Amino acid sequence: MTTVAPGPLAGAARLRPDGWLTHPLPTDPETATARISALLRRHHPDAAGPVRCLTARYRSATFTVGGPPHTIVKWHADETAYLAERLAYDLLTAERVLPTLRDSHDGARTLLVDYLPDTANLADPDVFDDLIATVAHVHTASARWDTTIQEAMAPWRVDTAVHGDASWTDDPRAWRRMLRLVAAAHGPGHVPLGNLDLKPDHVRRDADRPLVLVDVETLRPDVTGLPDVVTLAYLAAHADHPRPGIRVRGRYLHHLGQAGARWADRDLIAALTGFATATGLASLHGLDS
Repeated sequence: MTTVAPGPLAGAARLRPDGWLTHPLPTDPETATARISALLRRHHPDAAGPVRCLTARYRSATFTVGGPPHTIVKWHADETAYLAERLAYDLLTAERVLPTLRDSHDGARTLLVDYLPDTANLADPDVFDDLIATVAHVHTASARWDTTIQEAMAPWRVDTAVHGDASWTDDPRAWRRMLRLVAAAHGPGHVPLGNLDLKPDHVRRDADRPLVLVDVETLRPDVTGLPDVVTLAYLAAHADHPRPGIRVRGRYLHHLGQAGARWADRDLIAALTGFATATGLASLHGLDS
């Protein structure tokens, strides 16, 4: 039995039970470093320099390469998680919201990206607004895809999802109402990318871009972007922004409008409420105020 995960999506997100991974990664940093070093020599021979472990978890591990660091290596235990992050680089290249992908290897489940040392100050209102704009860019990316990507991603269009199986939700009718509101705002051909792993440490600065999201392993084309709006409100509250839910909702609507989506405020509130009802989300963090 899974347990409810804490954090911004408490109730809607659930922790997986121990033992769900067939081949978990080593959690000892020295062992993880030795194994990733061998994988780099075999599959990424151009990644030269000393390797240092940043995180060693059974699901994924991250490392820096170089002294000073120039590359981040991300290593996944789960093939689905690896493919989800690899897909993000294919789908979001034109948006310039991710670090540069240097290399990847499907067999090793590894990705090598540029090392970006500077975290963004989310307590700064302008920086937080840049984050909301960045998330809105991800959520509207499918409107800017070329024909080849649109055709490849057609099975995940929202007009197909609204007729799909929703028996896994607490309230399938609420889930479908939410999808219809998303389709009305973005158009029936919309592919609702979202469910990003938004955390303060995952929002970085780059020299020629406002913000970069350095961890999008949970980006999925089978959920909407609404969980990210909930997380933005949670982050805004923890950064002590005034009236965080109302502020996030208003700026999100503004940036979506700039990108061509047409949400009415009341419909966004209804969609967020539907998401909460369908998933068991514990709190909308003021977004429904």
